[in-house]
Amino acid sequence: MENSNNNEKNTQGFTLIELLAVIIIMAILMMVALPAVTRAIAKSRRNTYATNAKKFIDAARTNIIGGDLFVTQAGGQATVNSECQTPAPGSYVAVPLDGIILERGGSSSSFGKPYAGGYVIIVNKPYDASVPADKQGDNFDYYFIGVDTGKNGVDDFTIESALTRAAVKTGNADATAKLGQIGSALTLSGTSYSFDATCKEE
Repeated sequence: MENSNNNEKNTQGFTLIELLAVIIIMAILMMVALPAVTRAIAKSRRNTYATNAKKFIDAARTNIIGGDLFVTQAGGQATVNSECQTPAPGSYVAVPLDGIILERGGSSSSFGKPYAGGYVIIVNKPYDASVPADKQGDNFDYYFIGVDTGKNGVDDFTIESALTRAAVKTGNADATAKLGQIGSALTLSGTSYSFDATCKEE
């Protein structure tokens, strides 16, 4: 009787070798799955970064049209503390990221780091000499540049339509040199633009 009871108890549990085998299999699965999960998280964060960049552009576009931006540094025809105007043909207005108030996601990037610097650049394309003067009109484009303190972000002036996951760098983005050009002439998409003003929300 005792022997049969002992045999029943032994068959109900795991042996040490079985437990080790399960642990090894789980470790292998974790080693395979972890990089894939990490890549998926990184892709998601980069997608969100690009989406937030477009939100900054939308806010800057709305604010400059609505008269909610004010000049902090003047160039061209602008004067400090005046209402920020859309740039003249062939010039640009720079709006720092900390000068744009977003309802959500305005102070930190999708990587959980504060923005170290960045701008929305509003350009007005030069007039086309082949078009009659009475047919000329404003033609605006919007660019984004912005990096967080973890060196994640868009470290070159990138037009709105190109703001995708591919434009976002992780861990090695450095926009220092590009940001230093703000306030002087910029060449964007092969066209040179003069500086008009830096503007921000009050």
